[in-house]
Amino acid sequence: MKAIPIGDGKIRVLPLAFESFGVRSMATLVETDNLKLVIDPGSALGPRFNLGPHEHEYVALARSRQTIMEAARGADVLTISHYHFDHYVPSFEDWTWTWSSPELAERLYRGKLILAKDIHSNINFSQRKRGYMFQKLNSKIVKEIQVADGKKFEFGQTTLEFSKPVFHGTAGSQLGYVLMLTVRTPECSLMHASDVQGPINEEALRLILKQRPDMLVMGGPPIYLKNFKIDEESLTKALDNMVKVVGGVPLTIIDHHLLRSLDYGDYLRPVYAEAGKQEHRVLSASEFVGQAPQLLEAMRKELHAQGPTEREWYGRLERGEFKEGFQK
Repeated sequence: MKAIPIGDGKIRVLPLAFESFGVRSMATLVETDNLKLVIDPGSALGPRFNLGPHEHEYVALARSRQTIMEAARGADVLTISHYHFDHYVPSFEDWTWTWSSPELAERLYRGKLILAKDIHSNINFSQRKRGYMFQKLNSKIVKEIQVADGKKFEFGQTTLEFSKPVFHGTAGSQLGYVLMLTVRTPECSLMHASDVQGPINEEALRLILKQRPDMLVMGGPPIYLKNFKIDEESLTKALDNMVKVVGGVPLTIIDHHLLRSLDYGDYLRPVYAEAGKQEHRVLSASEFVGQAPQLLEAMRKELHAQGPTEREWYGRLERGEFKEGFQK
């Protein structure tokens, strides 16, 4: 599938892996006349409903890894907004959640310029540890790893502008900070706002509106965690802020955490209404490429009820019997 032009075609975009494709991810390919980059080149599965992921989810995860690897092969730059395993490929072997291995990580990162979240400031303990291991294990195989926080990088007429660190959701979030990225040419701009969850935080909202992108790729809030890890007030704030965002952005992709719930469309009704008033568009990542959302994690109960994954299948998975063909 080819990247889809936005604006006058000077920026071309292809979502690679998202919840609407059946996995946890916000991996996105962006092309300009000067540059080809992959933003957040990771994907993963997660625990849900006290059930292991269904076989269909693993098919989607394996497919996402292959799609990301193929897109990254021709990319000049890879960017990492933060060190959660659905946003980069770790350098250890795990076929249960991340479909990762040292060999896959090396294939992905070798010879690339990596623009990544700083591991020394505005970062929580777990991400600092993961970021340290990422640099230790990959520093000799990449072209270079540069800290991206709050910086601009120019590639001909293409500029990559990273935000200062913003909260992963609510202010003071224990999940730490993430970087937003604006890809800009003289003609148009794309903004990728990973894991801002709405945005819930007002500073993230201010920075998004300040950039005035032609297209925004944004993670929505985790409504499936309501009254567990996120309160109703925060979800209301996220909804209000999304209404403000889509009123000013011609095309907004809202995906990620939000699409771990089957009823995300009901939650987004005010957002769709505001976008319609302004003749703007709001889509999931899959809808952007003309496909219906496949919310496999949200459907895990139903998938297991329709055709349970056998226990022996999970044993084969843990032994790495399905990795053949992904290491070459």
